[in-house]
Amino acid sequence: MRYVPIQSLLQTFFADSEGEKDKRRLEQAHATVIDMPPANRKQYIDNNGTTKWSPLKNRFTAELGNKCWYTEAELVGGPLTIDHYRPKRDYWFLAFKAENYRVACPFANSPKHNVEYGCAGGKGDNFPLIDEKKKGTGLYSIRHEKPIILDPCNEDDCKLIAFLPDGHPVLHPDFAHDPIAKRRVETSKILLNLDHSDFNSQREQLRKAIDRDVKSHEISVADPDHQEDLRYSLAQRISKTAPFSIAAR
Repeated sequence: MRYVPIQSLLQTFFADSEGEKDKRRLEQAHATVIDMPPANRKQYIDNNGTTKWSPLKNRFTAELGNKCWYTEAELVGGPLTIDHYRPKRDYWFLAFKAENYRVACPFANSPKHNVEYGCAGGKGDNFPLIDEKKKGTGLYSIRHEKPIILDPCNEDDCKLIAFLPDGHPVLHPDFAHDPIAKRRVETSKILLNLDHSDFNSQREQLRKAIDRDVKSHEISVADPDHQEDLRYSLAQRISKTAPFSIAAR
């Protein structure tokens, strides 16, 4: 999971003329849903939401690549969607707040079977908290929540995960004695399908490819051009648009 500085991204996106229009559409929709009767809110969000937030998905993927922010899996031409980190079912007041948007693949966002655990992952409307009694009901009260699901837009959350040589995600050793960090990583591995066998296999193959490049670099001292190509390839593997860039790093 790679840290996504969403606040600075949005500041940049909303600075141009198209971004101003996108921001205005979201603000108008938010004002509408706030003022309408509670019984009508879900239908309004379901009927109007996609057209309001889809333009942002295109801006996000243009900047960070066609990959899921949770799993870092690349979906070229695949069904990436805007996921609401805090689900719009319970957090309707965040439905049109761009700070709550994350680009997600179906494995992270929709139920997908994970053979590793014999169950379906995909967060959907799941949003467990460390203390459910502190569940927020408005823009101010959510500040007191402590979510369990890791957030790619929280830099500290991204530091909690490391990867084994076989591609499996694990709690970073720096947090080995933190029970809450362990709980959050273990739960996120299931709810976000971070530990899905397909992703683990791809990370393992990536490690092997990097190993080959490093070894090739070591024995190519007489061919500086080839070494330069290899260094470029390695740099690309850890770039912000590369799939599984944190595992690669």
